[in-house]
Amino acid sequence: MTRYNSFNQIHKGLRALLYDTAMQLQTTDMSSTLEGEKLITKIEEVLFLFESHAHGEDHFFNEPLEEVDSRVSQLFIKEHEEDHRLGEVLVSLIDDWKHAKTDQDRSSHGHKLFYAFNEFIAFNLYHMNKEEIELNAVLWNHYSDSQIKATEQQLVQQIPPDKMARYAKWMIKGINDAELAHWLREVKAFAPAPVFEMLNGIAQQELDSKRYQLLQQNLEVSIAA
Repeated sequence: MTRYNSFNQIHKGLRALLYDTAMQLQTTDMSSTLEGEKLITKIEEVLFLFESHAHGEDHFFNEPLEEVDSRVSQLFIKEHEEDHRLGEVLVSLIDDWKHAKTDQDRSSHGHKLFYAFNEFIAFNLYHMNKEEIELNAVLWNHYSDSQIKATEQQLVQQIPPDKMARYAKWMIKGINDAELAHWLREVKAFAPAPVFEMLNGIAQQELDSKRYQLLQQNLEVSIAA
C-alpha cells in the first residue's frame, strides 16, 4: 500500500524554486547593481520560505515526534539548525554585496555568493530526500495517514494567505499535471471559494497556456463526474 507523503507537494515546490534561482544566479552579472539586485531579491525569497518551512516542520512534525522516536526527532531538528547556519552565511554575503562600492567588489562578493548558494542547494536537496525517505518511514510506523493529513492541515492553516500564495506559486510550477489537478479539485471541494480562486489565478499566471488549459479540462471532467 502506498502511504501518504505529506512532504511531496511542498518539497517539489521548494526544489523548483531552488533550481530556478540557481539558473538565475549562474546567468546574472553580479557586477551590475541592477541585475544583482533582482537576484538578491530572489535569494532572500528563498531564505524566507525555507526558514519558515523548517519552523513549521519542527513545530508540527519533529518536536511531537520526540515522544516516540527522539533520535529521528533530534536528527532533523539539528539538520534544520545547519540549514539556518547556511542561510546566515548567505545573509552575510548578501550584505557584503549590497555594501560593495565598485563593480569589481560586487563581482567578487557575487562569486562567493554563487558557491555559498550551491552549498545551500546541495544541503537542502539531500535534506528533503532524507525527510521523504527516513522521516516518512518513522511517521508511517507511528501514525496513520489520516493522522498525518490532520497534522499537515494544522500546519497549512497557520500560514497567512499572503505567505501561502508565495509557496503556492512554486508548488504549482513544480508539481506534475495529475498532482496539480488533484490539489485544485480538493481545494475546490473542501476549502472556501476564495482559496480556490487564488490558486487558480496563480496557475493561470504561472503556467504556460497549454498546461493551464489542460488543468481546466481536468477540473471540468472531475466536476462533470
